[in-house]
Amino acid sequence: MDDTLLELATHHYDTLPVGDSTSPLDHLRKQAAIRQAHTAVTRHYLDLETAEEAAYIATDYAIHEYPATIGALLSDENWQGYPDPSFAGAPGSAVAHLGEGVFVHHTSIFAAEDGNPNLVLQHTLTLIAPCSCGTGYRTWPVTSEDNLLEAIAEATAEHRSLHKHACPHPCGTVR
Repeated sequence: MDDTLLELATHHYDTLPVGDSTSPLDHLRKQAAIRQAHTAVTRHYLDLETAEEAAYIATDYAIHEYPATIGALLSDENWQGYPDPSFAGAPGSAVAHLGEGVFVHHTSIFAAEDGNPNLVLQHTLTLIAPCSCGTGYRTWPVTSEDNLLEAIAEATAEHRSLHKHACPHPCGTVR
């Protein structure tokens, strides 16, 4: 975020003196620029807050649902949060790098459960690892600690090839 935008956002479009403009259109342009600066700064800080919340939720979920594996290994500092791009009020997502190009991705959404009219936070955990062919990534849905360890074993079992070949895996779907 640049200083010009931040400085512009310190003004209020409804208190801009009319005498500072050369024409009504010039005045409206200045008001529009101030309003756009307010919107951009607000969005920036909401994105930062949402990303921080996503990292916190991922950490909390890992600690409670995966206490012997990633919950014991990853802390708040390991998760990089990202805001929800749909602006739908979802907490966003977070990613933690496990090493050797392997990541765990966490998303959470508010959704209704069967028979419950209240919205509940539902979590999805995905392991992302480079494909052995070296041209893409593969993903594994993670549903338990045992499932996570099986996915890690499968993801890291094949030695990565330095040569592109006819890959039997669906690795082109994640880049």
